[in-house]
Amino acid sequence: MEMSDQPEGLEGAVGPEKLRLKVASGNAAGTVIEVEDELVLGRQAEGAGSLGNDVEISRQHARIAADADGRYLIEDLGSTNGTYVNGRAVESPLTLEAGDRVELGASALIVQVNTPPPTPRSTPVTTTSALAEAGVEPVSPAPPPVPGTQVESAEAGVDVDVKHGGLPRLSLKIDVDVEAGEITVGLDGEGAEVKFVHEDGHWRLK
Repeated sequence: MEMSDQPEGLEGAVGPEKLRLKVASGNAAGTVIEVEDELVLGRQAEGAGSLGNDVEISRQHARIAADADGRYLIEDLGSTNGTYVNGRAVESPLTLEAGDRVELGASALIVQVNTPPPTPRSTPVTTTSALAEAGVEPVSPAPPPVPGTQVESAEAGVDVDVKHGGLPRLSLKIDVDVEAGEITVGLDGEGAEVKFVHEDGHWRLK
């Protein structure tokens, strides 16, 4: 744990392994606290944790600690006046994010370092490789190519043009929606479509 005065222009120059807190108000206003693993805030805390001997915080007021995923959580340690994040009382361990305002006693701290973002929601996948990763067996609605045929693209969700000296040009459009469990195959420009739906563990023609 470190505490230092930092120029405004250097506030972002800290690696993601540390949590940075800037004291915005209180006895320690203007200082920056860097937390690697754990920081206890309170009148009896050592070093920066006392917030410049803020007399309005409890002896053991709150604790900030990193979890196994590298996220920093804050919890209130049964303080008299409570701990607040963005104006809401901390009643159970709460993950801190960049920009959060932590208030306790006469002090306020601003979180300046990002913690790892939450896992993004799945979105429709339009590649055959992603279908394999999702455990869905790919469907091949088109017949196998004739020897000597040139396939310009074989990726789902894009046009597939097949050229052969003795055959007319064939253009297919394949749209894959993994979340909905649907595959739509159509002749480009013709408006005719065939839809396959994944139900009860099998692909069926709808």
